[in-house]
Amino acid sequence: MFDNFDNRNPNIIDLEPSVPKKQNSFGKAAAFILAVTIIGGASGFGGAYLSNTMINNNSVSQTEQQVQSVPTAADEESNTASKSSVEIEKLSDNSTGLSTQEIVKKVTPSVVCVTSTFSTGTGTGTGIIMTDDGYIITNAHVVEEEVTQYNGNGDEFGFGFFGFGNSNAYTKSVQKASKVVVTTSDGKDYDATIVGSDSSSDLAVLKINGTGFTPAEFGDSDALVMGDKAVAIGYPADLGLSTSEGIVSGLDRTISFELATGGTTQMTLIQTDAAINPGNSGGPLVNEYGQVIGITSSKLVDSSIEGLGFAIPITDAMPLINELMDKGYVTNTTPKIGITGTDITPAVQRYYGLPVDSGVVVVSVEANSGAAKAGISEGDVIVAADGKKVKSMDDLVALKNKHKAGETMTVTLARSSGNIDIDIVLDQSDNNE
Repeated sequence: MFDNFDNRNPNIIDLEPSVPKKQNSFGKAAAFILAVTIIGGASGFGGAYLSNTMINNNSVSQTEQQVQSVPTAADEESNTASKSSVEIEKLSDNSTGLSTQEIVKKVTPSVVCVTSTFSTGTGTGTGIIMTDDGYIITNAHVVEEEVTQYNGNGDEFGFGFFGFGNSNAYTKSVQKASKVVVTTSDGKDYDATIVGSDSSSDLAVLKINGTGFTPAEFGDSDALVMGDKAVAIGYPADLGLSTSEGIVSGLDRTISFELATGGTTQMTLIQTDAAINPGNSGGPLVNEYGQVIGITSSKLVDSSIEGLGFAIPITDAMPLINELMDKGYVTNTTPKIGITGTDITPAVQRYYGLPVDSGVVVVSVEANSGAAKAGISEGDVIVAADGKKVKSMDDLVALKNKHKAGETMTVTLARSSGNIDIDIVLDQSDNNE
């Protein structure tokens, strides 16, 4: 029997979940944060979003659906605007490139400033006009904020053994802006409704009333090669419409991020040295033909590295964008195990007398999840999955993401009587979690 294990179950550790991490304010980058949770999965190629933090005495469930303060156009039967799919334009063999000035002139009428009002203040981002009747792409984090709340249960400061803290004292939710205003390049303001947003892919679709808007032309991001010209256009740092020029400096950059409501996701991104700053989020990365080939985001910038920016490839994003336009949400098919967990550290190993020095400690198990049905318990130690060693949550997430929802994943648990294998039928992640 391991030391300090729960007397009711000698196979599990008696511990408390982790205290929520401090979140950044709406205009600062928060990239390259590794996850410690795996309650949910991520749809598409996913993306973490920039968050605001508010502590009060109202309780909000961590896994509840996002609060929609702005009416969603997808739910309004009176909305008769076109919702036809937006298509990728293929280049002809005789297409000729444009100068930077010509690119800016072509694309600027399709770029808008997005101003969102939250309970904690306002923030600005950029959007791209998709249709002449006012559908607009932006990042989800431009129109969403994370709210972390103290619910009066336990230690307000979340102190606990070896950093586990007391997350029972805190709950988190994702809330949409109470008001969104879109400003077009000619200076006109329009109230916008949020047709749909998806935190996991960091994509959102807005709708403004009117016709005759100038839609952007969308190119094939799969056709990019390193060294291609790249121009970013947006509204950074409250400076007004701005542009920066560079090249495509990398392709297929896969990065893991933590989702604010739990779990991790991976994004496969375009890397560019074109300057991308707070306020650029949701704006276009454009090729030499004036076609949008990526959706830029300041939150995907690693502040520790100079001249490194990222954009969501438009070819990957477009199916999700069309789904947001049509249904108001993205159908999430990414599998989930149904646990939260944390990496084993030397301190954790010593305190709990664990027989292993690496792996994942199960902090909590979601009710009725695949993990719960398979018999996974709080305090179990996962040391392998599908026969491959698990040293961290990143390892577990990577192995989980090789499966589809409904498939079976075998995890190896280190228990007092020896290692055992347990088969888990992976669930489909809920929408908007």
